[in-house]
Amino acid sequence: MSVIDYPWMDQTRNKRQGSISRLRHAWSVRTTNRICTGLPSLVCVVLLIYPYSARLEAASPSTSGTVSVPSVDMVRKPVSRLSPGTLVANPRQSGFSSVVTIAMPRLAAGEIDSLPEYAKQYAGMFHFTALANVRTVITGDRTDYLLDRFGVGISMKINGQMIVVTPRTANEQGLKLGMIERGILKGNEKDLNGITQVARTSRMIIFDVPTNMLVNDKHKEQILRYFVWASPASGKLGVLVWSLNDTKSDRYTIACSNMQLLPPNYTEDRAIHVSKGPLLSNIPTANRFALVDIPQGTSVPFSPKMQAVATLRTINVQNLHTMMAGVSESLAMVPVVQQANSQPATRK
Repeated sequence: MSVIDYPWMDQTRNKRQGSISRLRHAWSVRTTNRICTGLPSLVCVVLLIYPYSARLEAASPSTSGTVSVPSVDMVRKPVSRLSPGTLVANPRQSGFSSVVTIAMPRLAAGEIDSLPEYAKQYAGMFHFTALANVRTVITGDRTDYLLDRFGVGISMKINGQMIVVTPRTANEQGLKLGMIERGILKGNEKDLNGITQVARTSRMIIFDVPTNMLVNDKHKEQILRYFVWASPASGKLGVLVWSLNDTKSDRYTIACSNMQLLPPNYTEDRAIHVSKGPLLSNIPTANRFALVDIPQGTSVPFSPKMQAVATLRTINVQNLHTMMAGVSESLAMVPVVQQANSQPATRK
């Protein structure tokens, strides 16, 4: 099986993995579509942050004998949830090695003044969060790295620390949430149910996040597809994200010009556009909020192989092989100058 391995920040790469495409990525992550929903019927905006050491080494399928063969799960299903009480700033205490992303929502454009003050106040209270654990496996003189845990959740600041919370455990965690705050948290929790695992192996996960996007000054529901992997040579995490139009068929269509490779330890400044609501309504509903753009990092073009499989709703093992090869080819298409100039940055 092809192996995608990003050693971009690693200057010392394991050469036994075959030819390696280097690249460094700055990305801003995204988040769960409406993962910030709001009040009863109000959607709260969410941002994601991906902290990944974005380096990718792609070994061809012929090198699969040099590393352990990963298990494969191609059944679409919900993504695993983070346990309430998980410390985001110190994930190792909860069995995770890395923060993959944490979203920081910000009302940035559109009809912001049309919102009631409470909506503005609560828009940035809750944060979509994704964590991963990379496990080291030593067999004889060979060291391998597996992505053995991955989870998503909603976090908020409690006593100065970002902690995963749920509506069911809020009181136990010492949160004194009012009706509005609890309604927003329930909305966010419901949105987590829409995140779907597309493929999972012991080294990677591909998942889809339904998202409201700003397209030609209008809000449109799209899908953000994330591809997260652990380098089998270095254990570094890599993350690619791209947007798709949902055609309600077995194949989506690509909605962005390029994919984005996200950098490590990234807190995304998630800009949110607000549309104008009905004249007689003061309740901000979910469709009034949309992401201005997909998470931004280093732009990565779609190679022909990647284009062939990037839009599949459901993928099989052969599709996954093709996607791995496509990611490797796509990363190799990034100009060296662009790679060298890519620095993690937070949008102002």
